[in-house]
Amino acid sequence: MRSLILKMFIRYWIAAGLVLLFVDLYPHEQLHRPEATEALSAVLRLHGVALIKAYETGGCPVAAPMLSDSAETVSLVSPQGDPLCMPAPPAGLESLITDAAKSKAPIATNFRTFQVVAQSVSSPSGRPYVVLLKSSFKNPIPYGLVPGSTTIIISGVVTVLLSILIALPIQRLRSAARDIANGRLEARVKWGKSLGVVGGFPHSDVLHGLIIDFNHMACRLQSLVAAQRLLFRDVSHELRSPLARLSVALELARVAGPPSMKVPLDRIETEVARVNDLIGQLLFLAQMETVQELSQPASLSLGELVKSVIPDVQYEANGRGCRVITRTLEDCMVYGDSIMLQRAIENVIRNAIRYTPENGVVAVDVE
Repeated sequence: MRSLILKMFIRYWIAAGLVLLFVDLYPHEQLHRPEATEALSAVLRLHGVALIKAYETGGCPVAAPMLSDSAETVSLVSPQGDPLCMPAPPAGLESLITDAAKSKAPIATNFRTFQVVAQSVSSPSGRPYVVLLKSSFKNPIPYGLVPGSTTIIISGVVTVLLSILIALPIQRLRSAARDIANGRLEARVKWGKSLGVVGGFPHSDVLHGLIIDFNHMACRLQSLVAAQRLLFRDVSHELRSPLARLSVALELARVAGPPSMKVPLDRIETEVARVNDLIGQLLFLAQMETVQELSQPASLSLGELVKSVIPDVQYEANGRGCRVITRTLEDCMVYGDSIMLQRAIENVIRNAIRYTPENGVVAVDVE
C-alpha cells in the first residue's frame, strides 16, 4: 500500500506542478477580489493626488521622482489619453484610459509580461486625470514557480489522506483475494457504509461498487464450491451401494465357481477394494476446507514408487498383449503423498497402455 500511496502522491504533485507552471506563465486575470480592488484604488488615489499636485505646481520635472521605481512605473495622462508626464504609457491603452475616466474603480489590462492598471483621479481644483500603473508582477520569474510553505504543507497532508482513502479499499481487496486464493472462501472485504461516508466514498461510489461485486463473487464462489463438495459426497455415497452388491456377488461366485476362477476373482476383489478406497478419498476431499490440508507428505523414493505400480498396470496391459518395463536410471527422493503420487503415475501409465499398439512395450524410466 505504501508504494501505491507514494505513486499517487508523486503523480498528484507532477500534475499540480504543471498546473502551477501553466497558471504562472499564462497572463493573470486580476482585480477580482473587492478588498484588493478597494486597497489598490485607495493607494492610486493618494499617490495620484500627490502626483497631480506636484505636476500642477512645477510640471513634470517636479513630479518626475514620483513616476518610477525599480518595480513599477507610474504615468499621468489626460482623460483623452494624452501623456502629461514621461515615461509614456504603452501603446494600445486608449480604450482603457477612456473606461477608467468614466469609472471610479481601477481597471486593468494584461500584456505578456506586465499589467497596466488605470485609475481616474481628480485634482483639488476638480480637473480630471488618469493615473496609469505599469506593474511587472505579471512576470512569473520574481515570484517563482514554487508555492509557499503553507500551501505545500496543506496540499501534502490532503494528498496523503486522499491517497490513503483510495489505497485502503484496494489493499483490502488484495488481501481478500489472497485469502480466497489460499482456500479461505469465507473471506470478505469489510467496508461498511459508515466508513465509506467518512472516507468520502458515497454508497454509489465506484470503489464501493467494486467491493460489493467482489463480495458477491466470493459468496457465489463459496456456494459453488460447497455444492461441488455436496455432489462429491452424494455421488460417493451412491457408489457405495453397487459396490456392496458387487462384493456379495463376488463371494457367491467364489462359492459356486471352479478353482480356475480364483485368480480373476481375487483381482476383482482387489479392484473393488481400490474403488471403495477411491470413494473414501472422495468423501475425504468433500470434507476438506483447503487444498493444503489434503496431503500427508513424506520423503519417498520415486523409483520404488514406480516399481510398486508396475504389477497393477501390467495386469491391465496383459489384456492388450503389452509389456510394461521400468528402469531406474537415477533414483531421487520426493516429498509428497505416496497414495496420490501412486495414482498419478498409474494414470499416466494407463494412458500409455491405451494408446500403445497391441503387443507393444511401455517403458517407464526414472531419471
